[in-house]
Amino acid sequence: MPRYFFHVQDGQDYTDPQVAVLEDLEAARREAVRVAAALLAEHHEKFWDAGEWSMQVVNDQNMTLFQLTFFVTESAVISKS
Repeated sequence: MPRYFFHVQDGQDYTDPQVAVLEDLEAARREAVRVAAALLAEHHEKFWDAGEWSMQVVNDQNMTLFQLTFFVTESAVISKS
């Protein structure tokens, strides 16, 4: 079965030390979304401060298969008096 790593960048690089053995690329896509959601929920304050956050999914030969990228875009709030 294929092996995948989920590396995170948010101003710093976090290399995934654990391999995920998954059935196929579609399973890796589902797992990337699940892991990203959990990390964003757990570390939401860091995401807002960083403004950009990404997860790079690579195989066991360190070839990038895909990347999820999240951006914070805030707009000015106009208050009506």
